[in-house]
Amino acid sequence: MRKAEIEEFPEADRAPGCLHPRETYDLIGHSEAETRFLHAQASGRLHHAWLITGAPGVGKATLAYRMIRHILGGVSLLETSMDVPRTDPVAQRIESLGHGNFMLLRRPYDFKLKKLRTEIPVDDVRAMGKFFQGTAAEDESWRVCLIDTADDLNRNSENAILKLLEEPPAKALIILLSSSPGRLLPTIRSRCMHLPLRAVPETEIAPWLRDHINAPEQIIDAAVKLSRGGPGKAIALAQNADTVLKPLTSFLGSLDRANSKMDHILANSLAAQNAGAARKLFWEALQDVLQAQSVFSVTGEWRGAFKPLPVSKPPQIWQSLWDKVCEVQRVESAINMDKKTVMSDTLSAIRAA
Repeated sequence: MRKAEIEEFPEADRAPGCLHPRETYDLIGHSEAETRFLHAQASGRLHHAWLITGAPGVGKATLAYRMIRHILGGVSLLETSMDVPRTDPVAQRIESLGHGNFMLLRRPYDFKLKKLRTEIPVDDVRAMGKFFQGTAAEDESWRVCLIDTADDLNRNSENAILKLLEEPPAKALIILLSSSPGRLLPTIRSRCMHLPLRAVPETEIAPWLRDHINAPEQIIDAAVKLSRGGPGKAIALAQNADTVLKPLTSFLGSLDRANSKMDHILANSLAAQNAGAARKLFWEALQDVLQAQSVFSVTGEWRGAFKPLPVSKPPQIWQSLWDKVCEVQRVESAINMDKKTVMSDTLSAIRAA
């Protein structure tokens, strides 16, 4: 995909309102994973396939691009890290998707339907095979392919990748990202070096987020607590404060009274065609608050975002509401349901419980 197209059409691997991981040069919370890759490279026996796993927003793609810049010759600021600066020529070519030894595999944009495809098609994976079989475009160094994400592969695509993993070309590096590695073929997982990323502590996310976004402390605090240990998710929440955090705060603060008008307005805004990312963030944030309220109703200790809700219900009611919201989100994503009606009915059910 050319740079002009990148700027004009949506990218499956970019969170709305956030820098793309290939434009992100700092990484927090995963120094052990980075060191493990560096040691493997220094040993001269670098494995040809790495599977980086972890929750959405935890930093999988950011780590992957640090690995890619380093392996393709970017010069790090420190010998013991992969901290290649933005000004490095290799980093600039990777950022613009203009490096001949780098290939990105992700859900493509369908120009006829004018939307992103739901899967990575097998033809794209076959193109990856040709990329590795050909002569290196830049020099005789490594050729690297990033699959972001392997969760978007269909079964035919997985089988095509498996063939490459079974008979890897010389000096080929394949990096797969996954938030649900258990869904991948066991034979794919067994042929990859596994690099799991754990949740980043809130004490590390908070100062990092303050350095990256100008927002009120209340928004920063809520985004950190709802991030589930993912810096990328924290910044996405903060960037979407007007569509997610502020409306959610208003809804939660009004649970002690009926307010069908508010529910209608909120459901309508999150049903818009371009609100997919905000809707997902809202569902997950609502789940986390309900779960925190369930714990609070038993222990009296509040660990969630915002503050305890202004209504008192038995713990089992809060837990059943959490179950309901999780199930509604799951079913809604699998079936073509009326998003406005689903959201409005769910918000009304929470008020009435």
